Amino acid sequence: MSTAPTSSSRQPASAPVAPVAPRPELDDAPPLLGSWRNIYFLVLGTFVLFVALSWVLTEVYA
Repeated sequence: MSTAPTSSSRQPASAPVAPVAPRPELDDAPPLLGSWRNIYFLVLGTFVLFVALSWVLTEVYA
């Protein structure tokens, strides 16, 4: 048994990678609420509201 690399174990030569063009639209603020931080707070607040509402409904109808 030979320990020389076979053609199936060789990695193909990769093609040269072109530089990525800058995308200024990724730096823009989101169209809703002005910043991503505000959107995260909205999502977190909505989650807390649903959890609290679920807890209240469970207590009322248990």
